[in-house]
Amino acid sequence: MQYKLSELVALFGGKLVGEDTTITAIAPTDLAQIGHITFLSDNKYKKLLTSCQASAIIIKEEDANDVMIPKIITPNPYYYFSLVSNLFNPRRKLKAGIATSAYIEQDSQLGKNPSVSHNVVIGSQSKIGDNCQIFANVVIGNNVEIGDNVFIYPNATIYDNVKIGNNCVIHSGAAIGSDGFGNAKNEKMHYNRIPQIGGVVIGDNVEIGSNTTVDCGTFEPTIIEDGARIDNLVQIAHNVKIGAHAGIASQVGIAGNTKIGKHVMLGGNAGIADHIEICDYTVIGASSNVGKNITKPALYSCGMTAMEYKDWAKTYVHLRNIDKMNNKIRDLQTKVEQLEGKKDE
Repeated sequence: MQYKLSELVALFGGKLVGEDTTITAIAPTDLAQIGHITFLSDNKYKKLLTSCQASAIIIKEEDANDVMIPKIITPNPYYYFSLVSNLFNPRRKLKAGIATSAYIEQDSQLGKNPSVSHNVVIGSQSKIGDNCQIFANVVIGNNVEIGDNVFIYPNATIYDNVKIGNNCVIHSGAAIGSDGFGNAKNEKMHYNRIPQIGGVVIGDNVEIGSNTTVDCGTFEPTIIEDGARIDNLVQIAHNVKIGAHAGIASQVGIAGNTKIGKHVMLGGNAGIADHIEICDYTVIGASSNVGKNITKPALYSCGMTAMEYKDWAKTYVHLRNIDKMNNKIRDLQTKVEQLEGKKDE
């Protein structure tokens, strides 16, 4: 696979400066070789260009003057890199056709050019769109709707009544539409399950990571809007709504009936309480806990940085005594105010 720089510009835009050389791969500055194109998105890596062997570079206008090799100038080199990298490194596709070991209910429908691998099970009254790639051991339940050009990787499970849009990717081990945590207790404090029948609705261009779970809603669906990116090992509870183009990192837990706005970013291991709302364009730092509504977009963080145990032990003692300290401060403030009052007399 090879492309001329002019072909990349024709596909993705940008401005070509220098020779219209042929490119065979893309690589970072420290690994690029002759025939490769590299990129510069952060000036701290600029020093590596002096020893870089790449044949071309993707770069911003303001950084281009010091670089002598052919270049594609663009305002966002990192995003441009992602486009070119996908061109050179497309997702692996299965052979077209349906494996003999796959089981598909007769009343389900497959679109044009299906690729269904070994031991796949597709339940009753489900509809699969065109050009879908369904890898080995995937289980798709009843009354599922899947759009066009969807990749579902091995061992993923799509429960009943789930709708998935076009161009989505579901990675290995993901469970979409499993029961939400709905239970009622009797007078003996014994649990009884509340049926979860709301399903899940996933928009277009959504990617869901390995071993992530998206619970179905109780009566209405759990919703993930267009363009969202959800990492591995994320828990999304029943009736959560994830806004368009949200980014959610690994080990995030989102409790039920919470609404996450558009373009929100949740750092790894963040915990989001139930029945709250986070407004658009909010960023939650790693290991932070959110227990109330956020109505102003900003960066929020409440995690404590790791420290040596002896330092943490001292800090913890102070935290335990903070009420006593506050009371002492109030007493001192009162005494100071009394003394100042006497001076004024």
